[in-house]
Amino acid sequence: PPRPPPPGGAGRGEIVGCAWLVPPYRWHFTGRAVELVRAIQFDGACLRGKCLDDPRLGYELMSRFAQVLIERLQWTRLRLLDLYGRDGD
Repeated sequence: PPRPPPPGGAGRGEIVGCAWLVPPYRWHFTGRAVELVRAIQFDGACLRGKCLDDPRLGYELMSRFAQVLIERLQWTRLRLLDLYGRDGD
């Protein structure tokens, strides 16, 4: 099973945003650091261009980000089930 994300935020080594991946390329969430953060920021338009130029790079990035998104969706589903229950409960 996927590992749960930290409650209320991203932890060490976690990906914070994927908005650069699909149109309209806009953030949907906000956040703030509550302690010292070391982060890496990429130019989304540049990275998308590099993925178009190198399909193997694009495939590798999409595969990795898809896995992160699937894990987050699964944990969201589990949280909703905990909150609202299952049919027949």
